[in-house]
Amino acid sequence: MTGTSGSTERNSEMASRTTTRTSGIVSGPKRAVLASLALLAASAALVGSTVQETEAAVSEKIVFASNRTTGKGVVNPTGDREIFRMNPNGTGARQLTYNTGHDGEPTLSPDGTKIAYMSRGDQASNPEGDWEIYVMSALDGSGNRNLTDNGANVDDLVPIFSPDGQKIAYQSRGAQDTNAEGDDEVYVMNALDGTEKKNLSNNYLNINDYDADFSPDGAKVAYTSYGVQTSNPEGDSEVYVMNAANGSGQTNLSNDGSYASDVYPRFSPDGQKIAFTSRGQQTSNPDGDSEVYIMSALDGSSKKNLSDNGVQEDAPDFSPDGTKIVYQTSGAQTSNPEGETEVYVMSALEGTGKKNLSNNGGGIGDVGPLFSPDGQQIAYLSRGVQSSNPQGDYEIYRMNASDGSSKKNLTNNDAEYDESPEWGR
Repeated sequence: MTGTSGSTERNSEMASRTTTRTSGIVSGPKRAVLASLALLAASAALVGSTVQETEAAVSEKIVFASNRTTGKGVVNPTGDREIFRMNPNGTGARQLTYNTGHDGEPTLSPDGTKIAYMSRGDQASNPEGDWEIYVMSALDGSGNRNLTDNGANVDDLVPIFSPDGQKIAYQSRGAQDTNAEGDDEVYVMNALDGTEKKNLSNNYLNINDYDADFSPDGAKVAYTSYGVQTSNPEGDSEVYVMNAANGSGQTNLSNDGSYASDVYPRFSPDGQKIAFTSRGQQTSNPDGDSEVYIMSALDGSSKKNLSDNGVQEDAPDFSPDGTKIVYQTSGAQTSNPEGETEVYVMSALEGTGKKNLSNNGGGIGDVGPLFSPDGQQIAYLSRGVQSSNPQGDYEIYRMNASDGSSKKNLTNNDAEYDESPEWGR
């Protein structure tokens, strides 16, 4: 696709993806939110202990972004987005960042000791006020450090730790020595101090690379690439993979041709498969709506449309054992006659056993579903007036992964927005 229509589609797609990843409201992206039932039970058993003892006993935490201005320990008079952490049952919320900018997309290091996040706004460590990647202690927010620090007009977005915690992959846009064209590229750097920055995708003008995800062994990075190139003459969005060390071996895995947009790749826990969202008319999707697909992570073979419902489905997340995929869907169907956005689960192998888990009825949107580390719970964002959220703002919820029971509003603020949840030990 070329010309004005191609540019329009690209801008729309990128706007959608940026909103998705930087707000957490559409896809949530990226990793999940809740601790195990065992930890919840352990927390409940500590009724007689002090708050400090209880928090120490619960080793897993949820980190998230919020614009809350009130609550115990909250210092945020300007109402900008700050990074918080809390226990997996919603107690013990603690503010970790304090600035007048906007902080979002928190992601925990594999050992749970650090949080990487993106921050925008004038502050001593970022006088230009553009988006930068920061890291800090997950315990109390200390040791806060600007890792990218690229100067004016360069935005660094959506950090993700490598499985060993030594590297951070991210998206960077804006003219710089390693990206003269200033388009979106996938970078990697040292997680400790931001040194050894490397442009991995390193494509040319009008090619945009984003949506990075490390393979479980850390050897590969999957990403979305948009723009005309030898491996994608149509220039539509495709899912690629490359070597995480140096960006070599770039391979177009989805390779669906024009008018099909393939985005948001996510590796299966064993690294053998990649789930992604595909939109556009093709043999496996004659309606052309957004569907959840799976394919081989090695060469893109064995593509399969798992959701295939004739409605809009996206934001897939694998269960820890790789047998299930949770996703969001919108559009009228037998299991969702109102057609609002709901959280579903299905088999990761064949797409069978689809079940509407959130099932909240008209006027309530449930998005960004994520499995807990033990696969027993699902966290998600819910917006819309309901008994557990009379203000109808975005709140972080949890429910049982098997049947959607035991829904609980974890954040439960008064007309304040909580988003971008992530967990860690």
